Amino acid sequence: AKIKFEAYHVDRSVYVVDVRQSFDLQQAFKILEMLGFPQAAKCYHLGYGFVSLPEGAMSARKGRVVLFKDVADEAIRRVMAEIEQKNPDLRQDERQTVAIQVGLGAMAYAMLAIGNNKDMVYDMQAALNFDGHTGPYIQNAHVRANSILKKGDGIPTQGNFDYPLTSHEVQLIDLMSRFPTTIQQAAQEYRPLIIANYAYELASEFHSFYHVVPVIQTEDTHVRAARLRLVAAARQTLANALRLLDIQAPQVM
Repeated sequence: AKIKFEAYHVDRSVYVVDVRQSFDLQQAFKILEMLGFPQAAKCYHLGYGFVSLPEGAMSARKGRVVLFKDVADEAIRRVMAEIEQKNPDLRQDERQTVAIQVGLGAMAYAMLAIGNNKDMVYDMQAALNFDGHTGPYIQNAHVRANSILKKGDGIPTQGNFDYPLTSHEVQLIDLMSRFPTTIQQAAQEYRPLIIANYAYELASEFHSFYHVVPVIQTEDTHVRAARLRLVAAARQTLANALRLLDIQAPQVM
């Protein structure tokens, strides 16, 4: 603990350790405080729960152990097959890149979308679902936004929202405005779950907007420009939220 603060000048020392070790770490922090260690109050235990499989808890004695590489390879393989069906015209190298982005993103999001101190059952089929509370669903919202901007010839340099906004536009703008406070809350509480839930909520709101509000098809060029800028803002916010979760935002899927 002393080396961390004195040699590396950290602001806080966060111990990411099994939640079942919580009592032991609290004792260790208290001992540091009693010994007069000035940074004892800046030591924090971020507990995480136990991860099991649908078949049950992993056990070396029972031969029920799954390596990360095996899970990652299988996730990428499944996503590759899905992309081949959804976008058969995609080049093989692009398909491989996207499969890695989506496969690993799905694994990460499935873990982060659960409270870190709760036990979870890792279900690969559910994690890789392109619909619902999953990483691929959020990544797909980013891809849709990117596609709209591409069809609209990029982001307009001007576009004001001085026309009657639809309820979907208002809700999307309101949700994006809450992103900074969401990040602050997640950081203060050491809960990436908050950002994971926000990313899903934003993706869901964008999908609703996308299906109801015309953007490219709008005849009014003034409204079209404003909505394209709104799509660009949503795309950037989705990308930022995913980046904070260490998940990549693919351009195509």
